[in-house]
Amino acid sequence: MPIGPRELLIILLVVVLLFGAKKLPELARSMGRSMRIFKSEVNEMKAENEQQGQLAKPAKQTDEEFWNSPEMQPRQSQPRSEGNPNS
Repeated sequence: MPIGPRELLIILLVVVLLFGAKKLPELARSMGRSMRIFKSEVNEMKAENEQQGQLAKPAKQTDEEFWNSPEMQPRQSQPRSEGNPNS
């Protein structure tokens, strides 16, 4: 069921009632800033990944090799002795 103009008008009315007409420009401005920051961070992460990919291309692993790798295994913790608070 597509959203028509009547539904959009109702949604807009609810937003205006919830936030108030004075807060909407401020809300839109902060959302725009947040989206710009998010976009720049995503682009920065992509650039870092591309740079790392150019330095060293890892060999392709199968799913089984990935999950059996030492990094993916649970760590073994040493049991604490109750008599010694430093361990």
